[in-house]
Amino acid sequence: MISPLFQLRTANSNRRRNYIGELEVDGIRYEDKEEVKAQALQFYQSLYQENEPWRPLADGITFDTIGVGDRDMLDRPFELDEVVQVLKGLQGDKAPGPDGFSMAFFQKCWQVVETDVMAFFGEVYEHCKFEKSLNATFISLIPKKMNATNIRDFRPISLIGSMYKLLAKVLANRLARVLDGVVSESQNSFVGGRKTLDSVLIANECLDSRLKSRIPGLICKLDIEKAYDHVNWDCLYYIMDRMGFGSRWINWMRACTSTVRFSVLVNGSPTGFFDSARGLRQGDPLSPMLFLLIMEVLSRMLRRTVEEGRIKGFHAGKDAITGVCISHLLFADDTILFCDANPEQLLYIRMVLTCFEAVTGLRVNLSKSEMVPVGHVDGLDDLADLLHCRIGCLPLLYLGMPLGASYKSVDVWNTILEKIERRLAGWKKLYLSKGGRLTLLKSTLSSLPTYYLSLFTIPVSVAKRIECLQRNFLWGGMGEDHKYHLVSWDVVCSPVANGGLGIRWLIHCNRALLGSWLWRFGTEESHLWRRVLIAKYGLECGGWITIRPRGAHGCSLWRSIMMGWDSFSSHTSFKVGLGDRVRFWHDCWCTVRPLKEEFPGLYSCSRAQNGTVAAMLESHSEGSSRVWNVVFERGFNDWEMAQVVSFFSLIQAHLPRSLDADRLSWSLNGKGSFDSRSFYRALCTPSSVSVLFPWKSIWKVKAPRRVVFFLWSVAWGRILTCDNLMRRGHVMAGWCCLCRAAGESVDHLLLHCEVARVLWHCVFRAFGVAWVLPNQIPALLIGWWNWFGKHSSQVWNMVPHCLMWTLWRERNSRTFEDIEHPVGRLIETLFSSLFDWARVWGLTSSCSVGDFLESLDFSSTYSDSTL
Repeated sequence: MISPLFQLRTANSNRRRNYIGELEVDGIRYEDKEEVKAQALQFYQSLYQENEPWRPLADGITFDTIGVGDRDMLDRPFELDEVVQVLKGLQGDKAPGPDGFSMAFFQKCWQVVETDVMAFFGEVYEHCKFEKSLNATFISLIPKKMNATNIRDFRPISLIGSMYKLLAKVLANRLARVLDGVVSESQNSFVGGRKTLDSVLIANECLDSRLKSRIPGLICKLDIEKAYDHVNWDCLYYIMDRMGFGSRWINWMRACTSTVRFSVLVNGSPTGFFDSARGLRQGDPLSPMLFLLIMEVLSRMLRRTVEEGRIKGFHAGKDAITGVCISHLLFADDTILFCDANPEQLLYIRMVLTCFEAVTGLRVNLSKSEMVPVGHVDGLDDLADLLHCRIGCLPLLYLGMPLGASYKSVDVWNTILEKIERRLAGWKKLYLSKGGRLTLLKSTLSSLPTYYLSLFTIPVSVAKRIECLQRNFLWGGMGEDHKYHLVSWDVVCSPVANGGLGIRWLIHCNRALLGSWLWRFGTEESHLWRRVLIAKYGLECGGWITIRPRGAHGCSLWRSIMMGWDSFSSHTSFKVGLGDRVRFWHDCWCTVRPLKEEFPGLYSCSRAQNGTVAAMLESHSEGSSRVWNVVFERGFNDWEMAQVVSFFSLIQAHLPRSLDADRLSWSLNGKGSFDSRSFYRALCTPSSVSVLFPWKSIWKVKAPRRVVFFLWSVAWGRILTCDNLMRRGHVMAGWCCLCRAAGESVDHLLLHCEVARVLWHCVFRAFGVAWVLPNQIPALLIGWWNWFGKHSSQVWNMVPHCLMWTLWRERNSRTFEDIEHPVGRLIETLFSSLFDWARVWGLTSSCSVGDFLESLDFSSTYSDSTL
């Protein structure tokens, strides 16, 4: 585990980083504590006040509407099961709001508070309102960058009350189920089935097509100023009404948004309480989805302008007729526009943005927005002046990803490398054991590149660099004296059950994550990103994948993703329904291999070698069951009849009974749905030498993390005993410092040394067992695990960890500090440590070491014969 001292230092570091010692508001710097509080309060009071008494309605815009069934689902009464399910899904340790109750309180005390909570939900349902005090909110100021002083460099995160949070999450779950029907496909955030990276893939593919067409164009990346904070409530309610939401639902939303009272937390101290007249709270579960409805106004305005021919987006495809036109992509408040390098189109964009601000209250900060030329654009400065925005260049950063970068560019990974190095620089390894480093490595370092790995193919040189940083961090070689890497990286990256640490190979992890795109392409037929790829590349193989891209690579991402199709498709099969998308001879639909490989002789004389399963079926009358009609070029000889019978028996056993659409099936798990973990395991080549490793005896024991890591190194025989040091080139006397009677090796030091044997025999006497120690430690650990049965061996399983750790510390004490403890002291240390570990994990109720030792004696329960 990570040491408490490290955790304390991290908490103190976060506290110092978030401390506001001075504040700049409107160019004036304030340093007095009371002035800082007053200015923060005044700023947010002004921010959440609506300055316009009247705004035009979005009545000229056409919105999609929800159905009657969805409206009834949204307005239905709150049910106990629904509330309980939401409560279980909330994180209990999140910061509480003004009421001081975390969600953990409600989770632990649900039987006590259930009646009151459900009465609250009943009140909300009947009267569409609740006590205003329940919607009180703390604004916590989180700096967006280091050493932030300007008030606009802080992100206002709302800490909302527990009862309101529960209500908002229930309502948000309902709303999430209908968003797909009313939110345009150009918006990819917080809508089920749509992913963040969809927008990045679409943008790169459209940009690639534009660059290859050699037609100049522009990308405009817009910055919406204080997006959540400026939302006009009346506009929000009007949009929901236009989309077909019921009056009850709209009244619920009115109660959730208009009853908010804010207090600003400055250095942990609440300042003031004030009402708001506009805006959505960052931290409210409803806010992201309600913001989507507001941004739908911009999306619909832009779509209408494109339909009228006033703006022309980028086409993904060979021509404008068959291609898909993308004029804008929205992800929450991250917005990019695509248009020709034409002044008239920019003026129409400026007009749309002005109308959008007038209707919704959301203002695009053009001074922070960016215009990026695509190809050679004449008069770029004049075009930028029309929008009063900055000029940028490719590659452009969009949603944290490079847009327009070469697929094999190493530079795009510099951001990830810098993040990893910056994170490592902030961790003081003096306070981290190897067990703690392993925890951080698996939980944090390994996850930092995951976002990029999910879309970009990682260059081998970058993967090696990241793995080098990981290795050095694990073994402690970051800016310190040289540290030995005790176990090879190949072993470290092996699964835990195979003796490794379960750290991921980046190359295989990358391919496994990219495999999800191939799976989604075959299963998500109506999504925008898929239609873009189809328009650009075309379809083959029954529509499960695109035609393999050819020509220059450019900045296309799909081409590199397609490189993994062969390994991906080898783990897929098909569930046949209609059979019109599955090839009879070439696809895996009834066996693990295609029929052409199972029956090559029959395939060679088949009349329709490229036919689908549906083409091999016929129905004698409408509504009757289908039968096989496989036609061959010639008759069969007697010696071929056995194969023919086997062939028809096989396909008859797999005769499609359903008329549903054909489905892709994943063969590496029982569910039939793709998961990157199973694909990763399949990609990792297993070790050529099968090792029986005692992983349960090491990792499933309730012992300190540093000790568990030590025992893992011991099991591999890699701790730095004298024999291992001499193998690494050290010249020394290799005698065991404990017994001084033999050479020091791992097995000798921890098993066969006279001092070690004394400790082992003391353990056996304490447990009342007779044991013969094996020659090697792995054999001991394999035999040791759960010796007294699954439910009675928890303390017993700790013994190897505790005993070997005690011996190792004594060995180091004698070697490096020249301090020697008597054997009696070692025995006392062993059982004291074992008692402490058992007490920490709740495995003993004993109050003293003596009582603990008495409780260990199993001799009355287990005779030597049964052992």
